[in-house]
Amino acid sequence: MIRKLIIVFGILTLCITTAPAQEKKESGVSSWFRELQKKIDIIAPRKSLSVSTGVAGVRGAKDDNGRSKLYWKGKGEEPVTEAELAEFKEGLAFVEAGKKGEAIHEFEEFLQQHPDSALVPDARKSLDMMKADAKSQETSATAQQK
Repeated sequence: MIRKLIIVFGILTLCITTAPAQEKKESGVSSWFRELQKKIDIIAPRKSLSVSTGVAGVRGAKDDNGRSKLYWKGKGEEPVTEAELAEFKEGLAFVEAGKKGEAIHEFEEFLQQHPDSALVPDARKSLDMMKADAKSQETSATAQQK
């Protein structure tokens, strides 16, 4: 009798601990676009400001080992224009609305209009993921019809 209670208790404990793992997992596409949306929200568009700047250098001992990397203040991420950011956000809005065809079209248009943008890698990856997702859904739909 005790052995049965221990087995039942063990199975119950196992079921309780694995229940949260059974929750619906987010697909790779949706997690990519959620992270991309966070990144885009942080980016501030480049605006032309009339500011004059000066640059100064300091001469020091010559470093022959070649291991040290130079740090250029202000040379972090490449700036993005307001037009680029607005068009990229349009593509993300279509993704959020579930309009995959329009999103694919918008990202393709973005790549044609802004080939030198800092957002090109993100646009290409988004476009590839949207096309792969659409293709997999098309394949599963045809498999269900058969």
